[in-house]
Amino acid sequence: MEIDNIESLKYNFSTLRGATNNFSEDNKLGQGGFGAVYKGKFGDGCEIAVKRLSTDSRQGDIEFKNEVLLVAKLQHRNLVRLLGFSLEGSERLLIYEFLHNESLDKFIFGKFLKNTTTTCDIPK
Repeated sequence: MEIDNIESLKYNFSTLRGATNNFSEDNKLGQGGFGAVYKGKFGDGCEIAVKRLSTDSRQGDIEFKNEVLLVAKLQHRNLVRLLGFSLEGSERLLIYEFLHNESLDKFIFGKFLKNTTTTCDIPK
């Protein structure tokens, strides 16, 4: 992916607010240490995942944009693709492609966690 201009990845905050139904709890997919993730849908039916970063971050605008540009250039079949960002006032949003199914941690650890009744005899 050839991305030279960070502005080509920029979305309006109001567009993302509309796509997520004003970041409604019904659209909330999860909450992590860096912020909450919401499911969104554009008018054309395109589904997205929007990560609304915590306002506690001390990262500056230039550093944020540089990080977005770097991550957007990463492409691998096992990585969710970053589509863009929004940066308005203290609001920092990352827009990812939306993938149907469970979260990655459930996919990786789900069966393992359900079968934790197995015990091991560890020699002392």
